Amino acid sequence: MTAGAGYAPYGTAYLLPRQPDPSSARIRLLCFHHAGGAASSFAGWRRAFPADVAVVPVQLPGREHLADRRAHHDARTLVAELDAELGPLLELPHAFYGHSMGGLIAHALADRRHRRGARTPELLAVGAMPAPHLERPVEAVRGASDAELVQWMIEVGGVPDLVLRYPEWLATAAALLRADLMLGSDSAGWTRDSVPLPCPIHVLAGSRDPLLTPEGAAAWARYTAAGCRVHEMPGGHFFTREHSGAVTGLLSRLLADRPGKGVERP
Repeated sequence: MTAGAGYAPYGTAYLLPRQPDPSSARIRLLCFHHAGGAASSFAGWRRAFPADVAVVPVQLPGREHLADRRAHHDARTLVAELDAELGPLLELPHAFYGHSMGGLIAHALADRRHRRGARTPELLAVGAMPAPHLERPVEAVRGASDAELVQWMIEVGGVPDLVLRYPEWLATAAALLRADLMLGSDSAGWTRDSVPLPCPIHVLAGSRDPLLTPEGAAAWARYTAAGCRVHEMPGGHFFTREHSGAVTGLLSRLLADRPGKGVERP
């Protein structure tokens, strides 16, 4: 049974239930959320982009409208499913933005498609995540207790103020994050021997992000044959929440000349 069983906007459950039809846009921006997060974190982005850019948040199992589906622990299986489920959209001009763990997912999906000769993104944008071959700082809390995990989430800004008022929500958030950490630590599943992508990579790095060093951001250069640029963003690890306008503004400018108008120049 595919992930789209019982739910069929564009044939896949990986999109939000009220996703506007993205097929007629000039370019589609597929957005992959962070560990412990959900596609709704990008829902407000649609109003921030020009009408010819379709924002398409991608939902992973185990949360929101897919809460009854088991969260993935195997990266290769997840990426293969995404390739199959999102295939029709990926045959049209598109770009990827992945935040934190979502950056690994976005890159692995682009790499899989490149290796099999399928269409690849016009550009890959990655936020708050070191290059795949480097150790991920989040590994330090993989074996933490629930209390330690919640405290870590609070310290890096991964818990919205509303959630802090409801302890039962915190427990659910911690359980989901723990499941996603298992996925993120699947070292065999994330591409480290990548064939360089034919599209540019843009790395968004929070100026106060304790989980991404300048070296970790710059190391993405080995994964592209079309140039890599690091953009410093205001804020910490979750600058997409703190300064969403700065992020959407940058991505809008990067997408303005896509597709088919050459490599983005610094």
